Amino acid sequence: MQSNNKGHVVEFHYDVSPLHLYLHQHRIEALAARTNARLIYRPTLLGAIYRLTEAPQGAAGSASDVFNSTKKAVTSRALERTIARHGIPYTEPPQHPMKTTAALRLLYCVSEEDRGRLTQALFTAYWVQGRKIGEQAVLIAAVRDAAVAHAQAVIEAIENGQFETQRERRMLEDATNQAVERGAPGVPGFWIPDVKRLFWGQDRMHFVEATLRALNAGLGGLEAWERIGAPLRSLVPRCLAKQDCVPDGEEVKVEFWFDFSSPWAFLGWTQLEALRRRFGTRLSIDMKPFLLGILFREIGAPDAPMTAYSKQKRNYSMLDHGDWVRWWNAVGAQEKEGDRQISFHWADKFPIRTPTVLRVSLVEPGTTGVLYRACWERNMDMSVDDVVRQVLTEAGFDGNALLAKSNEPKYKAELRARTKEAKDAGLCGVPTYRIFRRKAGQDDDAWKQAGDLVWGQDEMGVVEDLIAGWDGSGVAESSVTQERSRL
Repeated sequence: MQSNNKGHVVEFHYDVSPLHLYLHQHRIEALAARTNARLIYRPTLLGAIYRLTEAPQGAAGSASDVFNSTKKAVTSRALERTIARHGIPYTEPPQHPMKTTAALRLLYCVSEEDRGRLTQALFTAYWVQGRKIGEQAVLIAAVRDAAVAHAQAVIEAIENGQFETQRERRMLEDATNQAVERGAPGVPGFWIPDVKRLFWGQDRMHFVEATLRALNAGLGGLEAWERIGAPLRSLVPRCLAKQDCVPDGEEVKVEFWFDFSSPWAFLGWTQLEALRRRFGTRLSIDMKPFLLGILFREIGAPDAPMTAYSKQKRNYSMLDHGDWVRWWNAVGAQEKEGDRQISFHWADKFPIRTPTVLRVSLVEPGTTGVLYRACWERNMDMSVDDVVRQVLTEAGFDGNALLAKSNEPKYKAELRARTKEAKDAGLCGVPTYRIFRRKAGQDDDAWKQAGDLVWGQDEMGVVEDLIAGWDGSGVAESSVTQERSRL
């Protein structure tokens, strides 16, 4: 349904072919209603974005086309988990991706007021009914299902081939070009004119909402997220009602797989203390350092994945990382628990060579925070032993002794074993989380994994649901229902 609100504008760039967008499309209208935003639907051709930005998958492909087999498996299972977790209707289409150009042009053939309803009908045709989205009969059925104004005239235009005129072609082309100009490496993209920022991805809608709430409160935009008058954590979709509680009579363990070389794993690490604090003493965290570069070579990934991105995606990724730094700092400021603010600095020497610091963290896990901050806040060259020694000594550790011990064959073998374990467990990157539970007081061999591995610090909501008791296989408490109930 098209939003009739007259608040701040959000322009929504989208295609109907991405599965992840379909899985979260119900949240977009709910977000607009909660923030009194005027939502403008801007159908955008994803394949043309790929072509214009010289993305490696090409104009006709899916983003996953260039993934190695391990990454494909992880992301595929994550999509299956999302479908189950939120109870979303889904039928695998007969082919994917399907050409959506005609459907997108049709969306420009109807009024803005009808565009939202027709979009929902097209999503349903593609992802629930499994119909071929470019066929005339499917487009006609979508127009009828959406009950658009002057439906018969639109249907006649489809039947006569008059719905793809120069006007509709130009509007689609303009929206696509504008998405690229605004920095989008794909869809969905959410452009907020008042702050001149585009947020990319359905899993960044909490950034959109926080910005709109700040604007509504007259606080400016991104720099005022912590003052929006609502808990920032509440903007991230969760399923379980008891959000921050380990189930009675149970203990939970989170494995945190990391390498100091990843700026994203650094962000994940900054949130572990808050996780411990919120879930209490029956939650333990097992730090799992390993050699990410070796894993990448083993699974066929580039040593530095960002180098394989298009320039557009690399630029957005760095912007996105800055948004996450701002987000976690705002969360910390809101909760006033004394967490140290993140002062991030992109490493001058990247990728960071980390075997030495990884082995030091195996010898003494208490050094992990000192080493992480030296890598990503102090911008120190941690590939140099003298620098590592200095950092450790300044923090009150015996730098000489730790470096000497980290070079012992025992710790070199342990790091290799951890890296093999990461590969055997199916990891494709960092940070990766695995959650285990057991009855309180049982032996170590009683730990049972809950759900699948979770890849990415931006999947913290999934981690929290698994800690809180979701088994990872079915509907926890449908956030679809929660979102719709807020409308």
